[in-house]
Amino acid sequence: MNLSLECQEWTNTNKDARLIKTAKKSKQNKNQDLSNTIYLLQIAPSRSSNSKLACLMSNQFVNIFDQSSLKSILKFKTLEESSKIATEIGFYSKNDDLVFGSSDNGSLKCWDLRQNQSTEKLHECLCFKTDEEREFLSADINLSDNFFIVGTNKNVDNAVVYIFDVRMSGRFVHKLSESHSNDITQVKFDPSNESKFCTGSLDGLVCLYDLEQQSENIVKIPVDKNDEEDETDSDEDPDLMEQVFNAGSSIQKIGYLSSKCSGTDQLYAITYTNDLFVWDLQSHDVVHQFKSSNIGTVGVSSDGEQDEDYFFDCFYMKPDLMTICKGYKNGKFKLLNCSDYMDEICFETGGEDSSKRMHRDIIRSSYWNGQNFYTAGEDGFLFKWKLTDKNSKPMDSDDIEKTISNKRDLKDGSESENEEKDAPSKRPNKERIRKRNFFVKKRTK
Repeated sequence: MNLSLECQEWTNTNKDARLIKTAKKSKQNKNQDLSNTIYLLQIAPSRSSNSKLACLMSNQFVNIFDQSSLKSILKFKTLEESSKIATEIGFYSKNDDLVFGSSDNGSLKCWDLRQNQSTEKLHECLCFKTDEEREFLSADINLSDNFFIVGTNKNVDNAVVYIFDVRMSGRFVHKLSESHSNDITQVKFDPSNESKFCTGSLDGLVCLYDLEQQSENIVKIPVDKNDEEDETDSDEDPDLMEQVFNAGSSIQKIGYLSSKCSGTDQLYAITYTNDLFVWDLQSHDVVHQFKSSNIGTVGVSSDGEQDEDYFFDCFYMKPDLMTICKGYKNGKFKLLNCSDYMDEICFETGGEDSSKRMHRDIIRSSYWNGQNFYTAGEDGFLFKWKLTDKNSKPMDSDDIEKTISNKRDLKDGSESENEEKDAPSKRPNKERIRKRNFFVKKRTK
């Protein structure tokens, strides 16, 4: 599949963002103050409709954009403490007006976008905390909007997964403390199942869980009213785990994939060593395993040196076509169609088919909604790309010859100053070729 990528809309959330790359390389801008520069950390799309995009910014603000026009609808600050960092945001599954966000101050907050839209400060409608000194590094909400999961850092002991009930603003309902031995970087609910979720950690493990198993555990344990309540039993981990995958390296990003063609669900993980794993959720087998250095061509930076590459996303562009997103530090990126036997570049920024507008720095987040592709990065830009298939029908030999001839004619036409704009260029060029061949044959005789 040969795609062309066109920039439909774009917005710059930081006026000084263009100075980030130049300040790193230019001696003149070496002493320039870049403390006010902003970059985008995450794109969070609305789930019930393709209407909004929430962008988490490095200055602790959340900017809500219209998904079609990329016009800013609302911007509000998540944290008042300058020393704290917002770690992840997201929309509720069934309500596009409710946004949640976690932070390393150990809190999970929820905001209603319909309140106080004239100000840059929204009062949270819900807030979840614990008595323990933990940093909330990741969060997600399930399909029915009744459970939150939160992944924390490694404190004194192991990292913890908290499960909060939205209907209970008090203490967490479950605490999973025996799953991961290091920071939990990502937690994700299954978008098609309200009770299943997964977690990824710096310990290299990806764990699958099912909340429906808690009811079975409760039924099996008899409760005697005469017995005193044992607090130690209440803190024990419920047996919710289904499967554990080992990627062998620290997990940076995880996500669910759905192949509608085969009817199977999959799970992918991107590591900090730029490896990508895809597992089948039914058989629990590895479907794909890639290294970024082995996929596609090597990127080259503006100074001629090899540019370091990385994976930043994975999704199904078509029901039977898994697409991997591979980026470079100079802002260029590639979309690769991957199968068991080949990897085909369906698009590469910087080519003749791409828009002149493109990223200038590392891409932090992306989103594919089935029609458009959105990217956000450390340069402060948010892009909306339109992908179109140029080869809707296979080209035969005559079409290929016509394409080559047209390109040659355009080149010859640009060199001629007296050639008319509307005059066909094929016949003169072919005539010159015939004359040249005639004289060559005559000379050889």
